Amino acid sequence: MNISLIRTLVVSGMVATPLFAFAQTAFDNLIDTVSGGLNTIIIFLFLVATVIFLFGVVKYISAAGDEEKTKEARQMIIWGVIFLAVMVAVWGFVEIVLDFIFNDEGAFDIPGSGDVPTQPQ
Repeated sequence: MNISLIRTLVVSGMVATPLFAFAQTAFDNLIDTVSGGLNTIIIFLFLVATVIFLFGVVKYISAAGDEEKTKEARQMIIWGVIFLAVMVAVWGFVEIVLDFIFNDEGAFDIPGSGDVPTQPQ
C-alpha cells in the first residue's frame, strides 16, 4: 500500500476518533467542526492570495522599467487577482447552495460579520 495513503488514513482516524469517542448526540456537531476547519482554511487561502497579489505589486514597483521583471510582476498580479476572484465566486456559490438546500444562512461565516445593531440598546 502507498505510504501516503496509510499516513492519510491514520491522521484522519486520529482526527475523527474524538468525535465518536465522546458520543456526541447530534450530527450538527460534526458539521460545525468541519465548517470551522473550512473557515480557517478559507481565511488562510485568502491571505495567501492577497500576499501573492501584494508581492506582485511590490515587484512591479521595484522593477524600475526592466521589461522581464515587469512582465513577471504582471503575471503575479494577474494570478493573484484570478485566485481571489475564483475564491470569492466559489465562496458565494457555496453560500447560495447552502442557503437554498439547507436554509442555512452563513454556514461559512465571514470573520467579523456578526450582527451589527442599528440602534443603541
